[in-house]
Amino acid sequence: MTKKAKNGRVELLRFIFALGILFFHIHKRFAVNGNISIGIKGVYFFNHGYIGVEFFFLVSGYLLAASAFAKSSQRSEYIGTETANMMWKKFKHVFPYHLFALILTVIVNGYFLHNTAKARIAYAVDSWASLFFVQIFGFDSSWVNKLTWYLDVWLVVTFIFWYFLRKHYDVFAKIVCPLIALFVLGYMSHEFHSLAGIDGWTGHFYKCFLRGLGEMALGCSAYSITRQLNKLSFTVAGKRILALIELACYLLVLRYAVTGVDPKYSFVTLFIMCTGLILTFSNVNPCHKIFDKPVFAWCGKMSLLIYLNQFYSIRLIQSLCSNLSFPVKAVLCIITTFVGALICDQVVTFFNKTKPFTKLMIEGEGE
Repeated sequence: MTKKAKNGRVELLRFIFALGILFFHIHKRFAVNGNISIGIKGVYFFNHGYIGVEFFFLVSGYLLAASAFAKSSQRSEYIGTETANMMWKKFKHVFPYHLFALILTVIVNGYFLHNTAKARIAYAVDSWASLFFVQIFGFDSSWVNKLTWYLDVWLVVTFIFWYFLRKHYDVFAKIVCPLIALFVLGYMSHEFHSLAGIDGWTGHFYKCFLRGLGEMALGCSAYSITRQLNKLSFTVAGKRILALIELACYLLVLRYAVTGVDPKYSFVTLFIMCTGLILTFSNVNPCHKIFDKPVFAWCGKMSLLIYLNQFYSIRLIQSLCSNLSFPVKAVLCIITTFVGALICDQVVTFFNKTKPFTKLMIEGEGE
């Protein structure tokens, strides 16, 4: 069975939202008094760019439901083994990229935030929970590269959802997931008034777990809606109208990302983003085939690398170039992040191909 090609528009959007998250963290690190204006009244340098993470969670939930539905005809009596194997594959895929970024983040933060070798070693040791994606459970450990919270939550929610999607897909995707999304996101709106923030402690886990749980549930629901949408035959005019609605959804999300609107509207923005994603995956847009090219698949791959490698890059520029203007520092942060992402890709690709540690530890591997 051939592997299904990735949706080029979704991969491009991953890349765009990853840049938005990068710009948000640049803004957050260098904005001293309020928001950093870009010279247009009411428009700021992605002060709400964190909304890009919501896109990643929606896509993750969507693809999780799609994967489970594709296996719906397969037997599931060994669902525990199937789940364990799936989670191991996901862990093996993301861990090398995560490890590369974490090591550099520990080195850079340790050097610039601590003055003694003892303190730097302690800082590195205290990052153990971040290393193994268990920080969100509340272990008392340094959250060195806080960007890994997305991976932590993604893995945990995937682990929870997979059993129910495989055993009870119809009920879970069409009834339970919409209810989870509404109850969890409604609770967050009432208690926190914003999707932003990751380390607020709820008493049982960090706020970010609720954020990912609700949004991945919404993504699972989006897959069911897309399947129904794909059963309809739209006219040329209908496709063009839906294409305009899709574009309008993402423009509204972009508007939220760069304006100083009240964060309580992040929830409305999330549902608008979900609507756009449903249309993007449904491929009703007459221009969708234009994006089905390798360059857009590469953009999707780079989105994760940009996401993981930005914290140490921003720290380097903040520490070494503190006297430069904000535009120069922003450009240097972007360049450093891209260089780090490209090196990360090359290093991980080399180790994946040569597998030196696997060959060292396991007899017969690589022969």
